[in-house]
Amino acid sequence: MPVFARDGEYTDQVLDVVAQIPPGRVMTYGDVAWTFGRPGARAVGMVMRLHGSSVPWWRVIRAGGHPPTCHEQAAREHYEAEGTPLVPAPTAAGYRVDLTAARWLPDG
Repeated sequence: MPVFARDGEYTDQVLDVVAQIPPGRVMTYGDVAWTFGRPGARAVGMVMRLHGSSVPWWRVIRAGGHPPTCHEQAAREHYEAEGTPLVPAPTAAGYRVDLTAARWLPDG
């Protein structure tokens, strides 16, 4: 059984994967979904929206490297504290995560 899986529902599996993302690293919503072998970025987003406060939610980002919507400032504080690579971006947040440098995928 892969290290990232836990018996139970999809919600528990998503939260388990997110809990394992190391400080300074990130996964996209799609990366988390593909950990289970199927697409479902929106389903992961819903899990994070409803249950993500119990895990390092800022480590799950949008595919373009953008932080979770409406949580850009709080996420940036975490990124800076963890040393997550950031780059300037012409967005309201003014930054995005350098996905090439920060992406993490679990060993399965």
